[in-house]
Order: sequence, then C-alpha cells, then structure tokens
Amino acid sequence: MKRRHEESEQRLDKLVHIGELTSRITHDMRNPLTVIINYSTMIQKNSRNKLDKKSLDQIALIESEARKMYHQIEDILNYVKLPPLKLQNYLLHDILKKVIENVQTTDDVEIHLPKNNPQIICDIDKLEIVFVNLITNAIEAINGAGSISINAKTTPDDVIIEIEDTGPGVVEEDLGKIFEPLFTTKQSGTGLGLSSCKNIIERHRGTISVKNNPTTFTITLPKKESSI
Repeated sequence: MKRRHEESEQRLDKLVHIGELTSRITHDMRNPLTVIINYSTMIQKNSRNKLDKKSLDQIALIESEARKMYHQIEDILNYVKLPPLKLQNYLLHDILKKVIENVQTTDDVEIHLPKNNPQIICDIDKLEIVFVNLITNAIEAINGAGSISINAKTTPDDVIIEIEDTGPGVVEEDLGKIFEPLFTTKQSGTGLGLSSCKNIIERHRGTISVKNNPTTFTITLPKKESSI
C-alpha cells in the first residue's frame, strides 16, 4: 500500500514537471510566432502591387500555418497554467467586442451581439479565452458564408450566454466527448481548446454544454461571487 502511494506520488511529480516544462517551451515559442505572423501580414499588406500572386500566396500560407501553431500553443498554455482568478464586474458587450476584434474572421461570417448587456463577475482574461475558442470554432465550422448569434439572458441567480452558429453541427457521437482533454476532430488541433473552456467556466462555478440543431454552446455563470 505504501509502495503504491509512493509510486503514485512519483507519477504525479513527473506530470507536474512535464507540465512546467511544456509551459516554458510553449511560452518561449509564442513570441517568435507572433513576429512571423505580424511580418507576414505586413508584407502582404505592403506588397499587393509589388509581388506576383504566387509569392503572395506563399506568404499567406506562412501566416496561416504560423497562426495554427500559435493557437495550438495557446491551447496548451491555457490548459496547463491555472493561476488564481482575478474576479471583477464587466459588461458582456465589452468582453465580446474585444474578442471579436482579435478573432480571425471573414466578411462572409456575420457575428451578432446579444440584444441585452448583462453584467458578469469574471476573470476577463480567462473568459476571453473561452469566447475566442468558441467563436473561432464556429467560424471554422461554418467554413464559408454564415452567421454566429450570441444571446444572453438572466435568472435571479445566473447569467446564461448562448453562442449559436449556422454550421453543420457536431457529429452526434462526438457530443458527449467534445469537452474531454485531447479529443479533437481537427487534423491540426490539440484537443485542449474546449477542455480549457470547460475548465475555465467550472473554475468560475459555472457550466458549459453543447447541443445541435442549431449548434449552440451554452454557458451559465453565477451572478454572485463565490469563494474560488
């Protein structure tokens, strides 16, 4: 019994060290990728009439692949780093507008903000991670022209936020696994994005769920701050 306990502690220590190492490596990789993305974007913007189409396409491919790597790194960092939450009051529209500005979208996808604007008690940096993940996933699922509708309502105890998209929906057999760590249907995904979202929402003492017809992610957050 004692030996099993020691072995279990040793395995836990190894996982902690692996997590710390992963966090350091991915953090160090994020900065050069940011440089690659920014310079690729700038070159494309300044060279539209100077470079041929093939060269511009190649630069666009560099930017696209660097963004994929950046998002994978963000997923890993968001999953392994769990600093204490910094809770403050924010208006939902203020959070969403900031997120939409930073999400890579297209003119073919319309994003509709909720009609009402409830106040939320949250760690804004962490909640932005959730919305970036959900909105980015919705844009990728739509894969063309479509819309994302964000709705909000309040109850005496909670704020309920729904993110609905016009994409084809989640495969039914995947609905029960979609928030599991390392589960992904993307070739370049880490399987940590939605798992991180669930982790963040639960640390806020809330819940997150998904359903089809149409694809809708529902987040419920408590109105009152609790000990976290």
